[in-house]
Amino acid sequence: MARMFRRREEIRKQLTELIAIFKEKGATSPEKAMTAEELGLPPRFQEAMHRRLGISGIFVEANGKYYLSEERLKEVQEKLSARRF
Repeated sequence: MARMFRRREEIRKQLTELIAIFKEKGATSPEKAMTAEELGLPPRFQEAMHRRLGISGIFVEANGKYYLSEERLKEVQEKLSARRF
């Protein structure tokens, strides 16, 4: 059980780091989207986009470039906050 919580915390940390990268680089709209290389993202990012990360809608692909959907991020954060209570 402790291992599951450790894994969840690790995922949360990685997600927070990704969000920070997108915000730092200004990739927060379709017009400002950047390639994974321009963002300095690990190769696993593109693989993850085909799984749960992409399904979340927080990060959006547009013509081979990516941006952070701050609107979707806010929705997900609100949903998670509500779930904790």
